[in-house]
Amino acid sequence: MADRVILEAGKTFSEFSLLTNFTSKDCTLQKISLGSSLGGMKLRLPFMSAAMTSVTGYEMALSLGKEGGIGVLPARLSIKEQVEIIEKIKGYEMGFVEDPIAVRETATIDEVVRLVEKHGHSKVPIADRNNVFLGLFSFDKYLEANATPGESVTTIMIEPKDLPCSKNPNISLDEAKSELTEKNYLVVLDELGRLVKIAFRKDVENIAVGAAISTHKGWKNRAKSCIDAGADMIVVDTSDAFNEFTMKVIKEFKEMNDSIPICVGNIITYDGAKYLMENGADLVKIGMSSGSICTTQREKATGRAPMTALLNAARARTDFQKDTGKYVPLVIDGGVSAAGDMIIALTVADVVMMGGYFNHFFEAEGEKLDENMQVTNHEPDIKYVATWGEGSARARNLDRYGHVARKTFFAEGEEGTVENWGRLKPKLKQDIRKIKAALSNTGCMNLEEFRNKAVIELMSTYTQQIVGNTHNMQVKE
Repeated sequence: MADRVILEAGKTFSEFSLLTNFTSKDCTLQKISLGSSLGGMKLRLPFMSAAMTSVTGYEMALSLGKEGGIGVLPARLSIKEQVEIIEKIKGYEMGFVEDPIAVRETATIDEVVRLVEKHGHSKVPIADRNNVFLGLFSFDKYLEANATPGESVTTIMIEPKDLPCSKNPNISLDEAKSELTEKNYLVVLDELGRLVKIAFRKDVENIAVGAAISTHKGWKNRAKSCIDAGADMIVVDTSDAFNEFTMKVIKEFKEMNDSIPICVGNIITYDGAKYLMENGADLVKIGMSSGSICTTQREKATGRAPMTALLNAARARTDFQKDTGKYVPLVIDGGVSAAGDMIIALTVADVVMMGGYFNHFFEAEGEKLDENMQVTNHEPDIKYVATWGEGSARARNLDRYGHVARKTFFAEGEEGTVENWGRLKPKLKQDIRKIKAALSNTGCMNLEEFRNKAVIELMSTYTQQIVGNTHNMQVKE
């Protein structure tokens, strides 16, 4: 008979509901922070893109890094490819937003909000027909204002006298960078007050990027090469990290470098998480069989429901912190596909790693396909994005899944397509607002408070249908 039989069913994120708590007047979306501290490094957003060859390459790592998350370059890439991408990201030069999208003073608030939702920009310049700068629409100010959508955008715009402006149209990048040390953005005008360009501080901040390694021969050279190139995090990426090989990698990595955090996974049990923590992992990654493309459960009957795995890892984190005083952040990898999943996951995890979610965007590495399934790079024609799991026949990531040779390989992932969602920034911004709104409902100003104060409740199957879905109506398309 099996050593232990667990009869309680595993749980996933959508089975839980977040309860509200008292919200103070200062707990507003624009004041809530989603920053995370991960083994000595800081992120503005708690998001990691998965180390999947269909997801994370230069474009995804750059775009997510600019927004404040971190992309993890797959170990299936050659060392040379990983290094070249890291160096390219670290050498990314801030540029001005030339000819920024602007609206006329006749625009309504609703029209400008639609632009924000379409392009993801939180600040939109307002100019007259001669391009004379009149002011700036700020989405944060709009959230604070008691204004109706049909009102003129000028009623809530920030006027030039209250904005950081430069009337030197020839301002250099170095001069702009100097001014941006104390400002979030800089509006550049000409001598007649006409809008020329805008610079943003986030474009001069460090863009974080991670690199995945395996536990197999050659990992040291890969890790060292990526660190030398400027990688901010090394991720030991194996489907099952609860083994002696992983422990050996952690210890040898710490001897080689103790300034870059090492994220280690994946595990799904209390014992697995405690084992990695005790052996020096700076972050622990949780998940098996919960990814949208993973077939490990079907092929090997191995895995665990993601929220159950995460809760067990959290118990290990608590016990380890009591014993050592050290807090080890948790990364949930798999099973998160929408803002609601992210919110429930972040009541326990410090950061969310997603593959399926990021695969939907133009910046993903998968081929872009039109409605006839033909490859295209013309954005208006893109309907689908190609996707494949690291355990699929296409990727054949033997190291990650412990296959010693191609002749013993069997697929543990699928290959297919996902719907194209367009560019990453607009959708990501919308989901960030949803997460901040959830924190506001619980009265929490940051993710640490959220993890310590949030109350979640398990729903019955019937309740999930009633609460989680529209019912008794025909939804308008």
